[in-house]
Amino acid sequence: MGTELTVTGWFLSPIIREMQDTAQSYIRGQFSWEKDQENDLERLDTILTEILAIVDVIEKREIKDGNQRKLLRKLKDAIYSAVDVLDSFQYMVLKSKIDSQAMVSRVTSSCVYLGKRVVGTDKFRRKLTDMLKKLDEVKTTADTLFKLVSFDSATAKLLPVTQARVTSPLKEENHIYGRKDDLDRLRDLLLMQSDSSAPGPSNSCVPVISIIGVGGIGKTSLAQLAFRDERIRASFGLRIWVCVSNIYDETTLARDILESVTGENYCSVTKLDELKNNFFLVLDDVWYDENRTNWENELVWNGVLSTLNTGLGGSKILVTTRTNKASELLRAGACLQLGGLNRDDYWMLFKSCAFGEKHPGLFQELKEIGMQIAERLNGLPLAAKVIGRLLNVDLDSSHWKKVLESDISGDVMKVLRLSYQHLPIHLQLCFSFCSLFPKSWRFDPRRLTDMWISQGFVQKEDESDNDMNVEDVAKGYFNDLVQRSFFERSLLDLPIEYVMHDLINDLARNVSKDEYTRIESEKQKEIPPNIRHLSISAHLWAGMKKTEMKNLRTLLVWSKSWPCWKLSLPNDVFKKSKYIQVLDLTGCCLERLPTSVKNLKHLRYLAFRVPEKPLPTALVQLYHLEVLVTRGHSCRGSGCFQLPTNMKKNLLKLRKAYLFNVGGATISGFGGQTLLHGPGEFHVKKESGHRLGELKEMNNIRGRLSVRFLENVEHQQQAVDAHLDCKEHIKHLQLEWSDLPRPITSELDPYVLEALRPHPDLERLNITGYKGERSPSWFETNWMKALTSIVLQNCMGWVQLPPLGQLPLLEDLVLRNMHAVKQIGQEFYGNGDTKGFPKLEEIVFDGMPNWEKWSGIEDGSLLPCLTRLYIAKCPKLQEAPPLNARPKVEVVITSDSLPSSCLFDSLMASASYLILLVNCCSFLSSLNTDQLSHVEELNVKSCTDQMPACGFIGLSSLKVLRISNCSALLSSVCVEAGEELDTCFFPQSLSELEIVDCNIQSSLLPRYLQGLTNLSTLMINSCDSMDLLSLAYGPHHLTSLEAIIIKDCIFLSSLDGFENLIALRKLVVADCKNFCFLPADLNALISLKTLAIYGCPKMKFLPQNGVPASLQLILLSLLHPELDRQLQRREGTEWDKIAHVPEKKLECA
Repeated sequence: MGTELTVTGWFLSPIIREMQDTAQSYIRGQFSWEKDQENDLERLDTILTEILAIVDVIEKREIKDGNQRKLLRKLKDAIYSAVDVLDSFQYMVLKSKIDSQAMVSRVTSSCVYLGKRVVGTDKFRRKLTDMLKKLDEVKTTADTLFKLVSFDSATAKLLPVTQARVTSPLKEENHIYGRKDDLDRLRDLLLMQSDSSAPGPSNSCVPVISIIGVGGIGKTSLAQLAFRDERIRASFGLRIWVCVSNIYDETTLARDILESVTGENYCSVTKLDELKNNFFLVLDDVWYDENRTNWENELVWNGVLSTLNTGLGGSKILVTTRTNKASELLRAGACLQLGGLNRDDYWMLFKSCAFGEKHPGLFQELKEIGMQIAERLNGLPLAAKVIGRLLNVDLDSSHWKKVLESDISGDVMKVLRLSYQHLPIHLQLCFSFCSLFPKSWRFDPRRLTDMWISQGFVQKEDESDNDMNVEDVAKGYFNDLVQRSFFERSLLDLPIEYVMHDLINDLARNVSKDEYTRIESEKQKEIPPNIRHLSISAHLWAGMKKTEMKNLRTLLVWSKSWPCWKLSLPNDVFKKSKYIQVLDLTGCCLERLPTSVKNLKHLRYLAFRVPEKPLPTALVQLYHLEVLVTRGHSCRGSGCFQLPTNMKKNLLKLRKAYLFNVGGATISGFGGQTLLHGPGEFHVKKESGHRLGELKEMNNIRGRLSVRFLENVEHQQQAVDAHLDCKEHIKHLQLEWSDLPRPITSELDPYVLEALRPHPDLERLNITGYKGERSPSWFETNWMKALTSIVLQNCMGWVQLPPLGQLPLLEDLVLRNMHAVKQIGQEFYGNGDTKGFPKLEEIVFDGMPNWEKWSGIEDGSLLPCLTRLYIAKCPKLQEAPPLNARPKVEVVITSDSLPSSCLFDSLMASASYLILLVNCCSFLSSLNTDQLSHVEELNVKSCTDQMPACGFIGLSSLKVLRISNCSALLSSVCVEAGEELDTCFFPQSLSELEIVDCNIQSSLLPRYLQGLTNLSTLMINSCDSMDLLSLAYGPHHLTSLEAIIIKDCIFLSSLDGFENLIALRKLVVADCKNFCFLPADLNALISLKTLAIYGCPKMKFLPQNGVPASLQLILLSLLHPELDRQLQRREGTEWDKIAHVPEKKLECA
């Protein structure tokens, strides 16, 4: 990088100032001191003041001399040791407060008592004395160093520092300068019709286009323009953005693509079935891995791109890269070489960054200087942003002239280095901390600034600042770095996510290398022993040679993807690393937290994925802890987990708790000032610390709150004291009385629910187990106008429902097990200007055995937006009112809860699509022909009936039939139909048939498929009685069948007679342990495109005549070892049968 930068480790002034504040607070009388101890503290304050004066000068100089750097390192070590001594004392203070709370309350002066109890110890006195001796020695050394750097102009260079000015929030950068022609050309390439002969990767038919240019030239910005372009958006069914960077593998890339498509999380990927539309995929920042051979690089990328050949024609891949090698590796058919901006466009960009909203004409001298600076930046947009915003910080000609005189021509890193050197010391410190995070990391400013605060990097502006003021200062630090282009908003435009340009990330690593280490490659075999801040990829931890890491103050174990990486940390892992202040283990999945976490007495920030084992009680001994972060898992479900008790009592400094991707956490132990983000549960008990009134002070809860076991509330005042209506940040509230035996009605429940009035901004409300008869008054008024979702369930005594129809934003309503409700009418819809559920989209009535009457609304404006109506277990309901909309209607029919024929008719009149979910097929005989003809989907589950003589042929409009867990329904053919081999059991309209966990005989399945000329999909799952699927002597009418999917049929051994399936495009056989043979006539299937056979360990041979010439994709995995080996070798008889298939996914055990 050229000239060595000032090393972040020397930036001690913020830490020294924090020490001074602490020492002075002790001196000013917070504690009662012995005279010699008070003298020592005053002496400490004096020494720190003298050292700070020296450090303030040294920090502004660029030190290159090795001996001077050694002296600085010695100074730094002494300062950190002093910090640790004072921090240990503060830990003792906190511990003493907690241990003696009851005693302190009975003493006249708690501070005097505390001072005598804590400070009057020989251990602290010895440490303080030793610390002063070391600081005296270091000060002498510092004086010598000060003289050297002050007069040695050859080795010391004064570094400019520009103080931040107050700025308004950043505007969105909607304008990109000088790339219109480039965008037009790129758009033409992306929208151009491609043919099969176009160049592309050997295993992919998807055309690849590359943008090539040096770092900072604007490749990503141009790709973002294309990604957002309206014409391009309209031309692709899917748009996918994946940032690759320089460390990647086939599995990670495929998984990132899949997660980007679905928004879900995957531990592994075998194929990308989700790419069912034509797609536009951007692979941003692709590198050629110099640590791999060219063949290995090709193998990785061919594997990735071959998984993409599942979308429709017209898909395109856009790659941004700095090297022609990477473009050639992906065999890009078209390359766009990106150069610097022309002079006029560059000046437009530069002046917008340098002058902001001010007109350059008002600053003629600055304009002339700015134009000279812009000329030297070689048209690089990143340089224009960084230098322009550096100039914008101070619109003074002397500042601009210093920048002009700096060495900024040529290398873009010189430009970035200059901008870094102009940062104030505190911002240099915070920026360098970001070197711990890998490239393409998505930063959450809240968590990053919490880490800065925990490390003591954030300076209070004055002594009156409380913790929230410190957070505001930290937020200002982050915004200032954004303003100076060290961060930028992520492509997804999420309000809390930012990214760092790769070159900026390189800069952070370079300036912090003496203090910070990031391990992300297997080439790094050992952790440096004296490092203070360490981050490591979770998958490298186990193979890393460990050192004692005695100086460690930050440890981040990270993973760039969501899926869990299981890791086992020994219990003594933190035995020596007792000075850690920030510990983030969210990149790994632990069975338990190491017990040595109790040694981390200096810890301020702790983050982890919730372990399988209970959290250690020692967590409540981390008295310095300020921020707690918990995350859920991809490898298992996230239920409510138990936080240690006494958190409120012990963790007096805890400011924040984040609960990410977890089912919830008990929060009874949280203090009132703790800011809680995420799903929390309060379990009401009849004991101190768990009564409902404890919620009174917990007004900082954000997200979801579940209040459970409300039957333990002893009187209404406890509910009043909870003050739920003051908790404005709760968006989802769950109020739950448990299902333990209680009377059907309760006298206390109505008063409790009345007192638990939520804040009017609440969006989702669940009430479960309420035993009152009436609604709370806040449900009768317009108090809850913001509600979008309501669930009322197991409220057995609730007779008259509240006027929920007047809620203007309500979209989802669930009424379940409301046994006392007999009628629903006008009172339910509301009487004001808003009524009739104007926004409701889904409504569920389930388990209302006494509901008899459902009346409509006089003006007919009932449920105008309804898309789904679900009715189950409402046997007395006779009729549904006319609805304004035509929703999808789902009716559940059980043998003990049959709907009336009149109800069926009224639902038919309103339904756009009628679905029956039944467990007794005999009910169908009670429906007339008109009623049967309206059913379009039938789900039969756990039915013990046999197949009716006429089957389901009367369901003339049936499109989808799902049969599951029906032991008798498909096991035999009734006597009446037995002799008629051409008898049809299912209607000709059927397009999808799914059979799951049924006792179906192999000889009977062809008979059930008779006459299904419109059937397109057949799925058979977990049918253990079926050993053969033969269509040779059965139906010859499956002319529309496109997909056959068979899974988990453990006795299935073979398929046969497929030659008549002229439309079959997809055949899947999965996890059938005894499966051996595909149809011998498989090669006759002229339309077959996809064949997947996996988890069939007895399958030794492919069909003798091979596979169809039409086949485009074949997946063969976990078959007989002999077949797997031959296919992996890519030679032999079996390989020859599939050699012609363009895309092959072959995996062995």
